[in-house]
Amino acid sequence: MIICGVCIFLYAMVVLESSFSMFTAIENFLKKATKNRISGFGFGFITVVIMQSSGLISVLTISFLSAGLISLTSGLSIIYGANLGTVVGAWLVAGLGLKVDIALYAMPLIVIGVLFIFNKSEKLKGCGYFLLSIGLLFLGIAYMKSGFDNIKETIDLSKYAMTGVGGLLVYTLIGLGVTVILQSSTATITIAITALGVSQISYENAVAIAIGSNVGSTIMAIIGSINANPEGKKLMVAHVIFNVTSAIVTLIFINFFIFITDETAKLIGIRSDDYTMKLAIFHTFFNLTGVLIFYPLTDLMEKFLNKYIKFEYKRSKIDRAYYLNENSMQFSDSALEVLTKEMQHLYANASSIIAKSISISKSDITSNLSAEEIIAMRQNPIKIDFDELYNNRFKEIYSQIIDFAIAASSKAKKEDLSKFMDIRRVTLMLAEALKDMKNSQPNIYKFMTSSNIDAKNEYDKLRVKMLKSLRIMDKIANINDESSLKTELKELKQIYYDYEKDEISLDTLLGGKKITNKMATSLMNDTALIQNITKNMLRIIEVIFIHNNSKEDFEFVKQSIGES
Repeated sequence: MIICGVCIFLYAMVVLESSFSMFTAIENFLKKATKNRISGFGFGFITVVIMQSSGLISVLTISFLSAGLISLTSGLSIIYGANLGTVVGAWLVAGLGLKVDIALYAMPLIVIGVLFIFNKSEKLKGCGYFLLSIGLLFLGIAYMKSGFDNIKETIDLSKYAMTGVGGLLVYTLIGLGVTVILQSSTATITIAITALGVSQISYENAVAIAIGSNVGSTIMAIIGSINANPEGKKLMVAHVIFNVTSAIVTLIFINFFIFITDETAKLIGIRSDDYTMKLAIFHTFFNLTGVLIFYPLTDLMEKFLNKYIKFEYKRSKIDRAYYLNENSMQFSDSALEVLTKEMQHLYANASSIIAKSISISKSDITSNLSAEEIIAMRQNPIKIDFDELYNNRFKEIYSQIIDFAIAASSKAKKEDLSKFMDIRRVTLMLAEALKDMKNSQPNIYKFMTSSNIDAKNEYDKLRVKMLKSLRIMDKIANINDESSLKTELKELKQIYYDYEKDEISLDTLLGGKKITNKMATSLMNDTALIQNITKNMLRIIEVIFIHNNSKEDFEFVKQSIGES
């Protein structure tokens, strides 16, 4: 019965998590929580009070930070608030769960919740899952309480009680271990309170379990940070430091904490033998101590993490998605943010491949020399295997972005579906640009060293235009004002139309028999391919710009590329 109660309790928390994925309230609240440390702290506290899972909030915060939706300072504040929020669960279990027949309240909540779930409205479904989860939480507590009541006549767990420093350390490790297994410090505290309520464990050992459960709750943050970027990993380190330090301080000054707990219990009228309520008081002081120590040091913690905690991204032979992680799928904003960053990662790789395909380096794109000077200097073909570059630097990330966008869009708000679709469009445009580059690259390399100076010059002109296009794309990524953006877009549009002028030059060369028919055919095909790459660049700017600027701004973009 105890195990069944634990299972129901854990499942209730899964249902509770699902219910919140149907609301945008947390997502909207999150945006406000980035304003300052106090609002971030409030966000962490309130969401844990509602969702009863500090581990889940930690994982979500890490994913939000990885997505760039919040700052590291806000992330730290959320973690502090989340830890303090866990005390509410202990108070509810100790004050309500063991004092009344909580199963009586569980039944109507479950019934009403299930009725709401079958409603077509997403909001009512979300309410239904929320009510069902609360009912299941109550039912799980009731089963655990009954289970401990039933076994006390045959199995006396209290005989395994340990006193002194040894007992404190052993039961702290037990609390840590149980939390790691259950993936929920709230579940561990609930088990400890229900067992304490029927005298199956001692108060001293229950206190140690509470300390251990807090340390064990960091395991979810550690797991959640595995695929996070360096910022997310920094927050995980801070979370571990916060919880472990709080536990060590409490263990060292355990007698003081017990004393202040007893005095507080007397002050608010709690009986000296009401150990479940005293455990809730102890748990509050324990978590509050960590907040009082670390909250004033938030800025120092941020500086420490930025200075000493380094997680370098090791580039493997096959490049993979850097920002995407499953936790970011919880909300549309975080999913779109990580997809946008991953698109930038993909474009950077695509840009590098295109640069190598016209025999220049990536540094040439940002060089202060003119495009003509760079091309004049780069007259020796760089040895590359285009297929290998595509497979190692593009293909895997491309596939991961498509898969992530499809999965995230299935959970997204209706108004965000078009954005996920456009991200997939941009990804396909990049793939198309590389396909065009692959087809023209052999001829570019061939005519770089051609003895026919006229054919060589025409291909150098194509390389110059491609380099200029890459430079414009690089500038646009860092432009904030509209006027500069319009200037760059006009220049890119001009490059696009300049390819058509090459037909006149081609006719002149062919008529004067300066190039052969075969050379002319190759040049015509390659000009069309490279012009198509520029066209895709314009289309990519349109899609990205529309999603990051006002309607008035992107109308200009539409007009700029309308004919293309």
